Amino acid sequence: MHGHQPHPATPVPDAAFLIKRGKKRGNYSCGRCGLPKKGHKCPFNQSDDGISTPVSAADGAGGVGDSAIATLNSAYEAASGNLTDASPQSVVFPVPVARRRRALSFDDVGVDEEEMEDEWIHPELDLETGKLPAFCLWEVLRRLPPAGLLSAARVCRGWRETTRRLWRAAEELRLRVPANAQIGFVGSVLQKCPGLVKLSLRMERDFDATMLACIAFSCPNLQSLEIFTSDAAVNWISGDELSRFVADKRFLTSLKMEGCCNLGGFIFSSSSLTTLWLSGLHSLSKMVFDCPKLKEISLDFSQQENDSTDITAVVDALGRSSPKLQNIHIASVLLSHAAVLALTAANLRELRMLSLVLGLEITDASVAAIASSFPKLELLDLSGSSISDSGIGMICNVFPETLSKLLLALCPYITSSGIQFAAAQLPHLELMDCGMTICDSNPEKSADEEESDNDLQKTPNSKLHHIYQKLIIKHSRLKKLSLWGCSGLDALYLNCPRLNDLNLNSCRNLHPERLLLQCPDLESVHASDCQDMLINTLETQVCHDCLAVETHFPSKRLPDGSKRVGVPYSYNLEPSDDYKKSRRAAKRQCAVIVTS
Repeated sequence: MHGHQPHPATPVPDAAFLIKRGKKRGNYSCGRCGLPKKGHKCPFNQSDDGISTPVSAADGAGGVGDSAIATLNSAYEAASGNLTDASPQSVVFPVPVARRRRALSFDDVGVDEEEMEDEWIHPELDLETGKLPAFCLWEVLRRLPPAGLLSAARVCRGWRETTRRLWRAAEELRLRVPANAQIGFVGSVLQKCPGLVKLSLRMERDFDATMLACIAFSCPNLQSLEIFTSDAAVNWISGDELSRFVADKRFLTSLKMEGCCNLGGFIFSSSSLTTLWLSGLHSLSKMVFDCPKLKEISLDFSQQENDSTDITAVVDALGRSSPKLQNIHIASVLLSHAAVLALTAANLRELRMLSLVLGLEITDASVAAIASSFPKLELLDLSGSSISDSGIGMICNVFPETLSKLLLALCPYITSSGIQFAAAQLPHLELMDCGMTICDSNPEKSADEEESDNDLQKTPNSKLHHIYQKLIIKHSRLKKLSLWGCSGLDALYLNCPRLNDLNLNSCRNLHPERLLLQCPDLESVHASDCQDMLINTLETQVCHDCLAVETHFPSKRLPDGSKRVGVPYSYNLEPSDDYKKSRRAAKRQCAVIVTS
């Protein structure tokens, strides 16, 4: 008779369980005493278990009794596929064996004896993964980087199958391509992920259109592509190759690429593209955008003098072909007032963020054109422009209710009065960057002059203070303030309850005695390249605020009502509201960051 047959005297468990379990290798040790089975006679015989095995007269003669044959036939029929006809009453479950202490007992470890034997295996445990639940192994392996997954696949067959399923189920992949890696390595990894939706590559070697072809072939449903380059890597992709890739990927919505110095020109035509970031652009002969759903664009041009890109024509084509633009960032030394007028001529009523960086020819007249065309701006970045305090006044008059981020770094014509006016007239402001605006008129000094200046600055009545400026800001919503490189700043007074980040790097002439910070939520202060006395003053003010919070104890009046005394926290069963507030505030520790 073929197939596995249970012993006639053994009660038959559920037939489905027998089929599911199949044939398993038995244990080499006795399940009663723990000694090896070979040449072994267990001292605990079957009669000690209290379980009687029915044996017929024919059994004693070496045959099989009728009752045993009937039991055997019924069990075999049930295991052969007669599962639907079996009733719940006909299924007999095994009688539990009395628990006995094994020769080598592990009871003190807390491991059950049934878990140590191979006869009983939990259905949720995977034999190929070392009896680890499949969902646990999945959660562990899914947190590994790609290199870790490749190593885990070599452990065993079960881990290799799990990693294969992980690769197939992956929707996002971040991969670093080292300098000695080949394109075939990237292709072999991408072929494991047919359902990939978002791909981010960190290239440390040169690459060309072969990489785009590999991505297009391996990721048919790609929606987001990011390619970042290191300093030594060169991007040799041309504009025509990139345009062909964008046109072929029908589901592509986001494209971000660095090192685009060899594009030369491109024609982007896509009905799904919404985000486009290109950096390192240089001498573009043509730029055509046919992306009606484009909402965010960032064009970062190189700062080389021989750049021949016509920024005005680029901005004009961009504004006319993408009416749904909301965020625009353009960084180029070729930005001018004419480019701003070309942008304002487009009907971009949904524009919320405008960043025109490094345009020295952008003046207050450009600010007036921006204010009249885009009244709903939430972020305005005119860093590196030539605007003055008058331009700040126009910004405050047009955007008092919408503007929350204002960046005016590297604007030499802005004074502390304009910064104070912006902080007072923009109540929703949360971020302000005024780095390198308040600068010293004579930054180049010899070492002897710097030593003499440091000695003179120790006295409050120094004659050099007339060239410096003071800054007073009081704002209820400001969270980040950057004053890096403001060497012409002499005094600073801040009253900002929500301020958590302050940048004072290279504020060399800020007097320690003229610094006052009333910012209880301050978390970090950057003070690199500052005077040692200023750093000590910052640490003193910050630590004083923390100690004032930590030493706050709840009070309780005495029974006679005479006075209030400090009560330990352990005295109150329920902490007071003041104690809860103090504990929340004590968790915020401000750090003074000084880097060499």
